[in-house]
Amino acid sequence: MKMTPRELNRQLHGVCVISITPFKEDGAFDAKGYEKNLRFIMDHGLNKSNATIVVGGSTGECGAMNTAERKEVLECALAVCGDALPVIAGCNSTNVRESIELAQHAEAHGAVGVMALSPYYYPAKDEECIYQFYKALSENTGLGILLYNNFEVMNIDISINLLKRLKEFPNAVGMKECTPAFFKMTRVVQEIGDKISVVNGHGEFLEPYAAMAGTAGFISSMSNFVPDKAAAIWAARSTGDYARAKAIRDTMVPYMDLAVKYSGMGGEYKVISLLKYITDEVGSCGGFPRVPCVPLTAAEKEEVRGVLKQLGL
Repeated sequence: MKMTPRELNRQLHGVCVISITPFKEDGAFDAKGYEKNLRFIMDHGLNKSNATIVVGGSTGECGAMNTAERKEVLECALAVCGDALPVIAGCNSTNVRESIELAQHAEAHGAVGVMALSPYYYPAKDEECIYQFYKALSENTGLGILLYNNFEVMNIDISINLLKRLKEFPNAVGMKECTPAFFKMTRVVQEIGDKISVVNGHGEFLEPYAAMAGTAGFISSMSNFVPDKAAAIWAARSTGDYARAKAIRDTMVPYMDLAVKYSGMGGEYKVISLLKYITDEVGSCGGFPRVPCVPLTAAEKEEVRGVLKQLGL
C-alpha cells in the first residue's frame, strides 16, 4: 500500500495499533505466529477504514532485535496486511543511520510511514540533538514521519517550541504523544495540530479524555488481544459519543489496573510480557519475550487468568 504523507496524516484519525512481536522459546522470530496475530487483529474490527499498525516499535521489542530481524518482521507484516491495514515501520534507534536505513527499507517495501524515537542512549540535554535527528531522517525518506515523544525512554518531555520547529519538516505529519502531563497534550494539539495528527500515546487509559482534548486518534496495545474493543471505542469517540466511548473503555479497567501494577513492578518490560501472555490466552499468538523481557511467573499467570475471567475473555 502506498500513501503520501498527507494521506497518512488523515489515516492517523483512528486507532494506531502497537504491535507485539512473537518469538519462539529459543528466541527466533515466529513468522507463522505473527501472521496469526495480525489476522486476529484484522478479523476483529481493525482495518484501513479505522486504523494503522506500527510494527517493530518499543512494544514490538525493537531494542532486542538486530537490523536484519527488524526488516524481516516488517516484511512479514506487509505481506500479511497487504492493502487491508496500513503498516507503519518502527524506526527507533540509538543512531540516526540505522533509523534512516530502516526508513528507506520501509519505503522500498510498501510501508505507509515511519515512527521514530530520537536517540535515547544518552538523554538529550540540548533539544538541538532531537532536531538534528529528525532533520536527517526527514531528508532521507519520502515517507510520512510520526514524531515520538516518550519521556519514560528519553528522560525528556519534548518542548512545544521544539515541536513547532519539527512540524515544519514537509513529511512530518503525525506524533505519538506520551507526555506525562495531560495539560501539555492539550497544548500540543493546539499548537501543532494544524499540521500534525497528534495521537494519544497512552492509549485507552486516557480515552475519551484525550479525544476531548482534540487528539486525532489513540495508540492501542490492547488491540493485540481485544481489537474489537479498540474499534468500538473509536467508533464512539469519532462521532463524539464520549459517554459510550468511556463505557466501553471502563469494561477494561481490571486489565488496566493489572498493567499499572506490573508497570510499577518491572516497567515496560513487564507490561510487554503481560501483553504477550494475554494475547496467547485469548487464542491469538503473543509468543515468548526476548531478554531483557522475561516471561511471567506461574503465580503471575494465575493472576492474569483471574483478570481474564473477570473480563469474560
